[in-house]
Amino acid sequence: MRTKTCTVLVTLAVMSLCLTFLASSMAYAQVPVGPNRPAGVPEGYVITPFGYFHPSCVLRVAKGETLLADGRVLQHADGTLENIPACEYPHYAASGKIVAAGATMVESPTINGWVESASVTTSTSYGEIIANWTVPPAPTSRSGQVVYFFPGMEDSNDVVSIIQPVLGWNMDDTNTPWTIASWNCCPSGITVESTPVNVNPGDTIQGTVVSTCSAGTESCSTWNITTADVTTGGSTMLSNTPSEGQTFNWAFGGVLEAYGIVQCSDYPPNAALTYTDIALYDYNFDLISNPAWSANYWAKTQTPQCNYNVQMAATQVTLNYGIVGPAVSLSPTSLKWGKVVVGTTTAPKKVTLTNTGTATLDIASITTSGDFALATVKATKKITPCVNGGTVAAGASCEIKVTFTPLQTGPLTGDVTFADNAGNSPQQVSLSGKGED
Repeated sequence: MRTKTCTVLVTLAVMSLCLTFLASSMAYAQVPVGPNRPAGVPEGYVITPFGYFHPSCVLRVAKGETLLADGRVLQHADGTLENIPACEYPHYAASGKIVAAGATMVESPTINGWVESASVTTSTSYGEIIANWTVPPAPTSRSGQVVYFFPGMEDSNDVVSIIQPVLGWNMDDTNTPWTIASWNCCPSGITVESTPVNVNPGDTIQGTVVSTCSAGTESCSTWNITTADVTTGGSTMLSNTPSEGQTFNWAFGGVLEAYGIVQCSDYPPNAALTYTDIALYDYNFDLISNPAWSANYWAKTQTPQCNYNVQMAATQVTLNYGIVGPAVSLSPTSLKWGKVVVGTTTAPKKVTLTNTGTATLDIASITTSGDFALATVKATKKITPCVNGGTVAAGASCEIKVTFTPLQTGPLTGDVTFADNAGNSPQQVSLSGKGED
């Protein structure tokens, strides 16, 4: 049975888009692509841990349901079976590279939106991985970004899919942007997720990927993926999800994957996430006491660069990101006036300073040059003036206003300069106008 759902997506403009979904199966709550998507990715697509998919190609498997027959049959909790059509739309990697409709192959992590990770391979296969991590604070800026944290497994010799328990920022359209879900990509060209569960900063998450086969099975055909909130007791699971014939010999103790990162404050402000109590087992289900984790930096050529660093121990992986300490972002970065009669003072123009770092910003001075001057900013519930000797908390903002009083004719320029304790101090806003008789 098919039903029609009309979804309103907000991108650069407001659009209405009617899409057809499988009732109770197909997901339509993933984050739609925004203005930062690669060229070629159509509007109306959604973001997943495997790149950009048409919403009809994202299958949400509810509790008690199981995907059978290499992703072509869904067994509902009551035992009834539903045939799942192959995906009829191409999907796109984070790079924007197109993948043919119905293709099960996904791109290697080097080009699928991964930022950094710790991994290890074996000549045989793994049987299970378990890891714990804490839900970080919300990012202090919003750029339409999506951020994923997860452990997982792949086949290094045949990268068809990755099976992973995922914590995601803005994974769905609920009012709680942090959610957990278990994922597998891509049986029949469809990316499969369990029903998302809302979680909160500070909650402990445990992710488990385990073979359903008996000890000694190198290439198990089905796997269980569980993502649990240990703090609240909530969990979400993909049971007996197909392996697509892969041998999972590539284990990831922790991964950071992100889409639409414009500035370092688009990451959580704690600037690091640690996976603890990592337990990796071989295909005989024997614990590997000291996996030889290796650091992987997949985003060396991408911007922004946010102090990425991976620290590893036998049972712990820490992924560093973002800026530790205060950092300044100014908006706008320039102010322009048109022609102004000499000796006349203009109406003020506003500049907003935002502390995008992780510590308090101390403002030493704010000065202007040229025929420009600071104007008084009145404090309100919504406006905090920037002042000499003042402070700005991490994630907070303040405002200044600037006027232009030309003292001579012709083009005139100047600057506003902020001196502070941020690593990028001093910061400047360029000013320009023209005096006329």
